Amino acid sequence: MALRLPPHSHCRICEAIIPESGEFCSDECEREQKEEDQSQRQRSITSFVVIVFVMLGVFALSFILG
Repeated sequence: MALRLPPHSHCRICEAIIPESGEFCSDECEREQKEEDQSQRQRSITSFVVIVFVMLGVFALSFILG
């Protein structure tokens, strides 16, 4: 027989059971998620800048060598 649990959600960081309306079980988990989001944003910006410089380099080389 399956056990019925009341409606709930899980913390996005540690997977602890929390009320259905919440995202995090503690301020520490919320802070960790904000740090991860900020880190991901920084990686995305860095990747974009690298891609732009590579494209500009390829474009410049096509004129120099072509």
